[in-house]
Amino acid sequence: MSLILDTLRQIDPNVFERLHANINEDRLYRYLKPIADTHAPTQTVRLTRAAVLEDLLREDGLLDHPNLEFDRDFKRTGNTVIRIGKNPYQKQAWLLGHLDQISYLVEPGVDGRYPLTPICYHLMEPGRRPAVALAYDIASRQYQLASRGEIYVAADDRQPYFLPSGTSALRPGMRVCFDSRLSWDRGSGEVRGSLDDAAAAASLIMAAIFLADYDVEVMVGLTDEEEGRGGSGTQSFCRGGARLLRYFEQPELVIGSDIHEAQEMYGGGGPERFKPGDGASFSEKSSAGVGEITPPHLYELQRQLSLELDSVGIQLRENLGGYVSRTETVNAILRTPNVALLGFLGANRHFQGDVESANIRDLVNLAKAIVCYTLLIKTPIW
Repeated sequence: MSLILDTLRQIDPNVFERLHANINEDRLYRYLKPIADTHAPTQTVRLTRAAVLEDLLREDGLLDHPNLEFDRDFKRTGNTVIRIGKNPYQKQAWLLGHLDQISYLVEPGVDGRYPLTPICYHLMEPGRRPAVALAYDIASRQYQLASRGEIYVAADDRQPYFLPSGTSALRPGMRVCFDSRLSWDRGSGEVRGSLDDAAAAASLIMAAIFLADYDVEVMVGLTDEEEGRGGSGTQSFCRGGARLLRYFEQPELVIGSDIHEAQEMYGGGGPERFKPGDGASFSEKSSAGVGEITPPHLYELQRQLSLELDSVGIQLRENLGGYVSRTETVNAILRTPNVALLGFLGANRHFQGDVESANIRDLVNLAKAIVCYTLLIKTPIW
């Protein structure tokens, strides 16, 4: 007997067939690539990646969907929100991920070398990585490329510097971020580029589009300013979500989605029994228990969900022994204990040793698992 699968089929007898038909690698990549390839330093999302997402939704006719509402800058909080359902502020589920990428403030330069102040968890190992400096243009009201170059970290000094490739003069107010172009190896499924957290955001968007055809109330929060300086508390990061959640009534479920470590990195390593390409990831806790913790009743439900989904071709793996960092749901745990951590395994988070990488098959599985988890709210099991 498949308790969860049978319950989900009561909502829609063809739900799994529809999932496989509508959420696939090609469709997810169509959203992921332009989002990942758009530079979005912290505090710029509404004018960068959110604008790209709005264009994608418009092209697919989804801005006219009667059950979907999109807002690039919700209530002027700087966060992008997709709302599914008819009740604008009473949402049964919050699905949270972030659209900003790690970035750096520019300090006055000396001899063509500009010291950088991280507004992120700076993990880059000694070496050089391609980077860009962005500046806000008042006339066009857009961010524009000010300079290409590299972020440089010396072997004997953790201080990052930006080295412009030309003669451009940089100044405070500009932002520096890593520069990459997403690639996809269709044979292995590996994707490489700026994936933290564009990859989970793409999965959440796929889930939202699918859920728009069901009678369920969902808020998808694609936040800005999730990235921030590391610290013992949470006030230095996830600032965007802190401004967002107060507008919504109490949810029944919150799912936070982000990159989960796939290999030995600063802070911890990958899980014991699976690797990128084996499926989406779920964890009981983040930051070794400092951050979000899923309550026992909810964790047992998602473990059972993962076991049953495997029989219908959806892979959701329990992350045992792996390190999962705090993410946007650190704000949600102050509202409800019903917080779940679903994500994807990725290597070189924050461009630690190379370009970030993951597997697109895991992102497809993540989107499908989020749909099933969310629909459970509508069933007697909940």
